[in-house]
Amino acid sequence: MKGSMQARTGIGLAAAVALVVLIAVPRAQQQQQQQQKEQQQQEKQPQEKKTPEPKPVVPLSASTVATHPDAYYGEPVSITAAVEKSLSPTAFSVDQDTTKTAGEDVLVVAPRLNNPVETNGYVTVLGELVKFDPAKIDAMKDFTVDLPSEVAAKYAGRPVVLAKSVINAAGVDLAMRLPPPMTPQEEQLQKLMKQIGPAFAQLRTGVTESKTDSAKEHADVLQQAFADTESFWKDRKKADAAGWAQDARKHAASIEKAAEAGNWDEAKKAAGDLGQQCQSCHREYRERFDDGSFRIKTPEKPKGGN
Repeated sequence: MKGSMQARTGIGLAAAVALVVLIAVPRAQQQQQQQQKEQQQQEKQPQEKKTPEPKPVVPLSASTVATHPDAYYGEPVSITAAVEKSLSPTAFSVDQDTTKTAGEDVLVVAPRLNNPVETNGYVTVLGELVKFDPAKIDAMKDFTVDLPSEVAAKYAGRPVVLAKSVINAAGVDLAMRLPPPMTPQEEQLQKLMKQIGPAFAQLRTGVTESKTDSAKEHADVLQQAFADTESFWKDRKKADAAGWAQDARKHAASIEKAAEAGNWDEAKKAAGDLGQQCQSCHREYRERFDDGSFRIKTPEKPKGGN
C-alpha cells in the first residue's frame, strides 16, 4: 500500500513537472520570437546619426605649442600669450614672453580681425591647431592666407592656430563676425519683424490663457503685418517667402475666428502652424551674426568667385 502511494506520488510529481515544462517551453519560445521580431524591426529602421560630441578645448602655452605641437594637431586649443608681431590684416604671431623673443613664436590666422592686435598686448586665442600649409588653409571656407611670401616660407610646416576667437585684454573678440550696415530693404523688413515678434508672443499667451480679446487683437495685428511681409517678398520675386507669409496670415485669421468661437484647441493648433511658417522663412532667408543681429541671407559665393 505504502509503495503504491509513493508510486502514485512520484507519478503525480512527474506529471506536474511535465506540465510546468510544457507551459514554460512555449513561453520561452514566445519570448525568443518576440525578441527576434523586435531586433528585426530595429534593423529595418534607419539608424539615427548621432552628432559627435565636441572635443574639449586644450589650454596650452605658446611655448608648448611651438616646441611640442605634434600631440595637439587637429585639436581645439586655447592659448593666452603676448602678441609678438602683426603680420597681415588677418595674421599675427604670439610668444609666451613679452620681454624677449626666444624663437618660440606661434602663428595665428583668423578669418577676420575687426581691429588690429596690439604688439605686446595679451590675447586669448581659441581655435584649431594645424600644421601650416597655405594651400590647404586657402581651401577652407572661412580662412585665407594673406601673408607675404617670405613670411609664409618662414612658418612652413610649423604649427598655426586657425582662430575662431581672438579676445584682447578688454574682453573684445576681434574675430567676431559682425554684420554689414543695413540696406534700406533690410530696414523695411526689420520694421515688420519688430511688429510680428511681440504680437506673436502676445498672441500665444492669449491663446494659452484663453483670453479672447487679447487673441483677437494680436491676430488682427499679425494679419496686417504678414500681408505687408507677403508684399515685401513678392516685390523681390521670392515666391517661397511670400507663400510662407501668406500662409501665416491665413493661420492668424483662423486663430481670430477660433478665439471668437471659444475653440481654443483649434486656436492652439493654428498658432503652432503659424510658428512653423515663420521658422521656414527664417531658415531660408535670415542670417545671424556673432553680435546677435540679423540680416537677409544671401547665397554663398564659391571661394575665389566674383
